[in-house]
Amino acid sequence: MIAVIGGTGAQGKGLVARWAMAGEDVIIGSRFEEKAKRAAAEVGKLVGKPVRGTTNLEAAREAEVVVLSVPFEAMRKIMREIRRGLSPGKILVNVVVPIQVRPGEVVLKRPRAGSTGEELAKLVPKGVRVVSALQTVGARLLQELSRPLDCDVVVCSDDPAAKERVMKLVEKMPGVRAVDGGPLRNGRFVEPLVALLAELTRRYKVEAVGVRFQGLR
Repeated sequence: MIAVIGGTGAQGKGLVARWAMAGEDVIIGSRFEEKAKRAAAEVGKLVGKPVRGTTNLEAAREAEVVVLSVPFEAMRKIMREIRRGLSPGKILVNVVVPIQVRPGEVVLKRPRAGSTGEELAKLVPKGVRVVSALQTVGARLLQELSRPLDCDVVVCSDDPAAKERVMKLVEKMPGVRAVDGGPLRNGRFVEPLVALLAELTRRYKVEAVGVRFQGLR
């Protein structure tokens, strides 16, 4: 079971919809249960499959894979909220990007630990496995359900088994190739790329910009 914390937001809804269409059992988490239930009903109707909604903490408790899709500024607060629901062995998938889009510019913020994944690894209970993934996939692309995503997704983690599990989940989305990005600290290279994609999206006035890596097998 997958829980998407922040599943009422644009990116979160897109992830929920894509995984639900792929046959995964998905829960939407929100600070407000009614908001989560409304979003779940909306996505469920869209994809023709049941999706559940509940509080962030309950979603984290129930799922084996917990996806954190929240703004960077809210990351620490939400982590305090769901921490009791993260037991040893669970996988926390970090989709958080430390950027802020302002009028006329995109700002990259450097987390104190080096990357958001490394920051989260310091906040989770012992035994919870952190994986960074899906940071380069824009919300608008995710929500265009009739089209394959046609992009690569870099997946970074210090836990090989957790990384493999997430890579398989990522590739359940049509058109996506999961790329092994190495250890969690390599998220330091991915996050500036997200800022570049956001800047190109803004500059060229397009819905979203994805990425493909040539020369990989």
